[in-house]
Amino acid sequence: MRSVSLPRPVRQLFDRLPAVAVLLGLTTALLAGTASPASAAIITVQDGFEGNQAANWSFSHVGNGTGGISSLQTHNGVKDGFISMHGAGFSSVGRRVFLPPTTSCTAGIWVNPVLATQQINFEIIEPASFTYVALRTVVLSGDAPYTFVSTSWNHGPTDILVRVSLIGVNGVQLGTWVDDLGILCHT
Repeated sequence: MRSVSLPRPVRQLFDRLPAVAVLLGLTTALLAGTASPASAAIITVQDGFEGNQAANWSFSHVGNGTGGISSLQTHNGVKDGFISMHGAGFSSVGRRVFLPPTTSCTAGIWVNPVLATQQINFEIIEPASFTYVALRTVVLSGDAPYTFVSTSWNHGPTDILVRVSLIGVNGVQLGTWVDDLGILCHT
């Protein structure tokens, strides 16, 4: 039997199947109610904290919080982001994204809470005025597995800040891993 070597682009696609599955889910969600003959979907971001992508992310907090890049609980690949809080305030991880002019976008990210039940915000922010474009709030159990969180918006700005924030609770230690951001826009 002869061995067949797949071309490099095909091998890379197979290596990224979990990320491709996320983007296919985003495509299905976005196109379900918005398809029209003169429209197209554009994958604008696929970021899993890998390689040079990690330099795109920044961490911030108000109160006793922290964040960084880790490799402890990845959803896909070998790196993830981690944020934690002890007490009131918030800790966040985010990155700027520059989008093409679009009619609608859907963003999704995987989060994996640890320790106690916690409130996690998935935020799309217009950075010049720091105004929410979209916000999805979830409350997840500390023993939940990685959970996909998404939000959508229409006719938004082309410069956005995508951010995951962990909302602190007095006297409680909280933490969550974050991985595999995807943004799909429709023109």
